[in-house]
Amino acid sequence: MKTRKLAIDLFCGLGGFTEGLLAEGYEAIGFDIERFPYPGQLVLQNVLTLDGSRFRGATIIVASPPCNEYSYRAMPWKRAKALPPPDNTLFEACFRIQREASEAAGRKIPLIVENVCGAQRWVGRAKWHYGSYYLWGD
Repeated sequence: MKTRKLAIDLFCGLGGFTEGLLAEGYEAIGFDIERFPYPGQLVLQNVLTLDGSRFRGATIIVASPPCNEYSYRAMPWKRAKALPPPDNTLFEACFRIQREASEAAGRKIPLIVENVCGAQRWVGRAKWHYGSYYLWGD
């Protein structure tokens, strides 16, 4: 019996990543705190509470943490520039989950994190940039 490749989609929203992954033959499990019309299996759970070791069977982990704080701080307004640094906890959770999953699997599980250009100032330079998409990870 052939097993399908498993994709974990953190902050899955409507499933933009998942649409492509399903088209490529992946099974997708999405995690979010809100219910959306998601095309894969949806789990309503805060990503901060996830133990990455439960994803040891994953082929890939993708994530799109909320970008509002980064986008607003990138605006040219004085009020936006005067704000304290954004909270990177959600972004950092993606890399923690990948690390825990990889350690449990005994192999590297690739991670792709998508966010806005403005996030680079706070989380470091993106590895890839395609149009308005900025990608961190593997």
